[in-house]
Amino acid sequence: MMKIYQPVRFFVLLGVTLALGACAQNGVKTYSSELHQLETSAKLSTVQTRSGAVAGYIEDGVYTYKGIPYAKAERFQPAVDPDPWEGVRASRAYGPTCPQGARTGWYDDDQAFAMHWDDGFPDEDCLRVNVWTAGINDGGKRPVMVWLHGGGFSAGSGQEQIGYDGANLARDHGVVVVSLNHRLNVLGFLDLSGFGARYATSGNVGMTDIVKALEWVRDNISAFGGDPANVTIFGQSGGGGKVSTLLAMPAAQGLFGKAIVESGSILEALPQKWSRRIGAATVRRLGINPAHIAEIEQVPYATLLAAYDAAVAEVRAEAEQDGELPANFLNQLIFGTRPVVDSAVLPNQPGAPASLAISKDIPVIIGTTYHEFTRDQEDPIFKPLAIQQAADRTAAGCAPVYFYQFTWESPVLDGAFGSTHCIEIPFVFDNVALHRTFTGGGEDAVELGHRVSRLWTNFAKTGVPSASGMPDWEPYPATMILNIHSELRK
Repeated sequence: MMKIYQPVRFFVLLGVTLALGACAQNGVKTYSSELHQLETSAKLSTVQTRSGAVAGYIEDGVYTYKGIPYAKAERFQPAVDPDPWEGVRASRAYGPTCPQGARTGWYDDDQAFAMHWDDGFPDEDCLRVNVWTAGINDGGKRPVMVWLHGGGFSAGSGQEQIGYDGANLARDHGVVVVSLNHRLNVLGFLDLSGFGARYATSGNVGMTDIVKALEWVRDNISAFGGDPANVTIFGQSGGGGKVSTLLAMPAAQGLFGKAIVESGSILEALPQKWSRRIGAATVRRLGINPAHIAEIEQVPYATLLAAYDAAVAEVRAEAEQDGELPANFLNQLIFGTRPVVDSAVLPNQPGAPASLAISKDIPVIIGTTYHEFTRDQEDPIFKPLAIQQAADRTAAGCAPVYFYQFTWESPVLDGAFGSTHCIEIPFVFDNVALHRTFTGGGEDAVELGHRVSRLWTNFAKTGVPSASGMPDWEPYPATMILNIHSELRK
């Protein structure tokens, strides 16, 4: 018999506002308080997944589930279904994040203040999904939006930014939001395929983790009120690179029908010539005899990461000396830690005609912010690749591509950030007020967030980005300029 925990109900006081303009009849100032009910009853929030029942919490009409296992994996091996559980699994707090190096932003006060990082706690058992929905067990057919976090292919998590919270999209826009953690850096992209069949796909397990998460969505999202036949993947920076890669992965086809690439167009994965060199250099630096390669599965993570980082630097220098380092700065930046072109998981480069062919019917939104990492000039890093990706898909006769540039500039810290990398995220999630340390939370910005999030969610619903108060968005080569006064440039 399923075990159901006793209901627990309590109220959370979010704030008390002084009603300066309102007075009681006796002239005494009155106060108003805003209370939000947080319902934690397992009985009311239980959903049955294929692995077992999970219980979340309900706040302001949104059912929230965090840290649900979607798979399990041995180190360097493809993920498999999680172990089933009995009873009701509590899923109200984010699960482990993939181990990773220290974030440079921790040591920059301005970045730490603005970004409001939440890096959680690391564990290699990190394959978890989070779900926000307005209804469960109701037969709802809500569009599903699966968010892929940034951080290149080395860092980040599904909880790292407060702007990733999916509650507003679920409550106000009628979609089910899913975010996830997957393997990164040496755990997700170390190519050991040169050491035997056991490691044939080790260079891409970070990407096959995401495919496994999409399979979890296909198999379970109906119970969360979502439509498994209407799934949109969207991601920013490294998340955009993951979206670009999934568009080229045969195993991912049929698991999503629309895609959004935000400041992360990736057209080139790492050739196996270089990925295998990095794998061999890592093993050599660890002092492991290739005849006993399985020993690498027991190396402490910090030791493994240090050897891997040194190996990447070593092979990068070799590529530069040979004149084979990619010309594009972004490709150089993530030279060693990125998906690998192999014969199984990613048979062709993401920008190759064969890759475009397998995702030909998928409409895509592609774009960048105006400044990205450079405050005083238009983005020279991401925009050229975004334009090329949009142009290539259009020339190949693919489904419509909708191109944008986000030009709104943050007023925070005297405008130091401008229209920087990541700035569109709170707008996409309709979290401008929630992430006000980054956006300032002004009235005009909040309204722009309502419109941008509506563009994204209507695209998820229909395949066409549209919103009240916005210009009609025509496919590429037209460009939608997203700002307080948005315009379509042709």
